[in-house]
Amino acid sequence: MVNSTLTPEQNTRDTINHLRWQAKAVANLLSAVHLLPAADQRATLETTTRLADELAGELATLVRGAK
Repeated sequence: MVNSTLTPEQNTRDTINHLRWQAKAVANLLSAVHLLPAADQRATLETTTRLADELAGELATLVRGAK
């Protein structure tokens, strides 16, 4: 059986890669929101806000764990 346990370094790298994806998604949504019809802008901003809040929380957790 193959040992699939991640080392702390691998786990941190995976977390950082996930945070990078989330940050790119937030930036892309904000960059495109003005192209949407007014009716869709609010929903897109709400989705972006939730994603940004999740990103901030996960980033804070990563920083606290790195101390």
